[in-house]
Amino acid sequence: MDRWEYCLMTCTPMSGLDDAGVRLSVQLAMPDGAQHLEIHSEDPSPLSAIGRLLNKLGADGWELVSYDTTTNRGVFKRPLP
Repeated sequence: MDRWEYCLMTCTPMSGLDDAGVRLSVQLAMPDGAQHLEIHSEDPSPLSAIGRLLNKLGADGWELVSYDTTTNRGVFKRPLP
C-alpha cells in the first residue's frame, strides 16, 4: 500500500509592482512546515510564472492532485520516503 505526504499551495499573482512582468506570492504548507516564496517573471502573464512554479514542484517530486484556477490553490502529493 502506498503512503503519501501532501503539500497545499496558495498562489497570489501581483502585477504593477515591478517595472514589467508579474510577481507571485506563494504559500506552501508542507509536512515539515510552511514556506513563503516570491517568484518574479519578466513575462507579464501570471500563467507563465505559475507554470514555472508547478514545474519546480514537479522537479522536487510533487505530483499535482488538484488545482483551482479561480483561487490559484493546489494540492500535491508524493510518496513518503
